[in-house]
Amino acid sequence: MGELLSGPTAPRARLRELLAADAPLVAPGAYDALSARLVEQAGFDVVYMTGFGTTASLIGRPDVGLLSSTEMIDNARR
Repeated sequence: MGELLSGPTAPRARLRELLAADAPLVAPGAYDALSARLVEQAGFDVVYMTGFGTTASLIGRPDVGLLSSTEMIDNARR
């Protein structure tokens, strides 16, 4: 993820390259910055923010729509 954001290619162009490749793109889910860093250190090219993981880590409940988009955006910002 760090390379995706700070590499020589713009982030959008790099993501398009990864999506256009012949091989499948594996994107593990992360619920906070620490788990995203662990995904990066494990060698994955991309990561996504999981709604269930975010909800479970913030309020300890399943993802049934209890968090608003504002709270999800705040978590992504952190």
